[in-house]
Amino acid sequence: MKTIKEDIFLGWTAGELAITYKRAALDGPTIKAPEHTIKLLRRCYSDTIEIRESAICIGISRANRIRSVFIVGEGGTAGCVIDPKLVFSRLLLENCSAFILSHNHPSGNTNPSMADKKLTRDFRACGKVLDIPLLDHIIVTDNSHFSFATHDML
Repeated sequence: MKTIKEDIFLGWTAGELAITYKRAALDGPTIKAPEHTIKLLRRCYSDTIEIRESAICIGISRANRIRSVFIVGEGGTAGCVIDPKLVFSRLLLENCSAFILSHNHPSGNTNPSMADKKLTRDFRACGKVLDIPLLDHIIVTDNSHFSFATHDML
């Protein structure tokens, strides 16, 4: 894409964006069942699972292999903000074909809140537009989990 450079902007020009992507390693293991995802997520949340709410995204390749795992939000004891622009920009830059969204509930309650349901609908809609489908949204607690996909809520 070319930047428009005209004097009508009083000499100001926009910057140019250059993107380079090179994987440091081959894709990770294949996601074959929800249990694999839960096991990975429990390791990611580690010691803070009962202290503060965090959100994690797992980017998936076309072959259903893990391409990326990254933190997309950290908050307090009762919530965290997840910015879709940041999530999808990373998924696009890392050439992911699908993704799994997750967050923890420090309270130990796995029931999805109205905000959790809205977040799932919003991310599903964004993913549909960008052809990066949301495969699951998983709420993780220290002793349990809730999968939107397993409960047919996607």
